[in-house]
Amino acid sequence: MKRWLVAGSLLALAACQPPDPMADNRSACANAEREPAERVVACTALIESGELDEAGRADALANRGAAHRAGGDVTPALRDFEAALRINADQPLALEGRASILLASGQLDAAEPLVDRLISAGHASGNVLRIKGDIALQRGEYSDAIEHYDDAISADGRLALAYAHRARAKERLQDAPGARADYDTAIRHDGTLAEARAGRCWLNVREDRDFAQARNDADAAVAAEPQLVDAQLCRGVLQLRGGEWENARRAFEAALAVEPGNPTALFGRGVARRRSGDGEGREDMNQARDFDRHIGEAFDEWGVETY
Repeated sequence: MKRWLVAGSLLALAACQPPDPMADNRSACANAEREPAERVVACTALIESGELDEAGRADALANRGAAHRAGGDVTPALRDFEAALRINADQPLALEGRASILLASGQLDAAEPLVDRLISAGHASGNVLRIKGDIALQRGEYSDAIEHYDDAISADGRLALAYAHRARAKERLQDAPGARADYDTAIRHDGTLAEARAGRCWLNVREDRDFAQARNDADAAVAAEPQLVDAQLCRGVLQLRGGEWENARRAFEAALAVEPGNPTALFGRGVARRRSGDGEGREDMNQARDFDRHIGEAFDEWGVETY
């Protein structure tokens, strides 16, 4: 009887405890599956609540940084990652997030120590090892990059980005079959991964094969990520091959909106303009040759009739 009385008293006491007003915010802030804007709001509420200890504040800042980055807001993401690291220099999400931003901006020497710190601290996730591979890839160290991507895939066999980037490294080493196998695997794991779709599109164009697959990949890549220059360029080249002058012009102009001096986009737009009767397309072609004097030869190799 006494046992029941004690249990009843504990239940009554628990029922009287006020609910944690921050519980929903804690859950939303840490949940990478939630919409970025929702996470930012939840993390901000936590950070401003005054209820977090130092470790909790660092985690909330890192999570808010990750949410900002997922939403495409790089500057506030970097600011949050740096704030988190000032509190906890080993906060893994902040280290990984900051390394990713530095890598994307080409600051390889600044990104690499952060990745090495994560690995040495036992946080060698598939994505961290993929970033290590990306650093080697951007340096032109293709064999080293492949080794790091192998490690990333061993850690996470479904990491589509690691397969896609390993394919790029294999292409640089003239291993087209290996690259194709990796692009195929990346797309099986994530059919919306624009980098993999664009990569396989270009592989097909360079090998002069399977243009139906190439066109499908180009369209899928552009739909998933309209600002991916490689996707717009591959689509434009295929449209030129098909005599779709106006569509090709739009694809190349979309690429030029992101990279105004891109020689492939300039030359391609020039071809589209000339072939549709606009003689001023010659100006685009000449300007492209100023950037890359071999650009015309590349279009010949891709099977495009430029005149």
